[in-house]
Amino acid sequence: MSTPLVGRNGVIQMSSGSAVTIGLVQGFTDEMTVDLIKEFQLGSDKPAILEDGNKHFKFSIDKMFIDKTYQQYVYGGTNVDIIIAPAGTSTGKEKWTYKTCTLTAWSMKVDQKGIVAEKVAGEASDVVITTF
Repeated sequence: MSTPLVGRNGVIQMSSGSAVTIGLVQGFTDEMTVDLIKEFQLGSDKPAILEDGNKHFKFSIDKMFIDKTYQQYVYGGTNVDIIIAPAGTSTGKEKWTYKTCTLTAWSMKVDQKGIVAEKVAGEASDVVITTF
């Protein structure tokens, strides 16, 4: 039986040349979707064409706020690669590289009873899964 991964072992890196670990990350969410091409013809209630279409690779990173760095990535339109290591960076562990990411959204949350947090979201052109 396989053992599930423990989230606290995960590492998230950002690369615009060399990979740098993003510090103080609290969570990561990714969403991979595929458009559906579905066309019907007259006289039938079943699709004549049912195929996969364009692929979309969206993600968001929740982290503790330190400074304006990630807000500036969104504002400046900087493209980066995001590297996700769900089980850490030990040799043989999976490495998910989100290629040529455009950071599309940034938000900050200030709460009286907690830390200042930020969320960065974006979309990648592709995802490549390899190992460290």
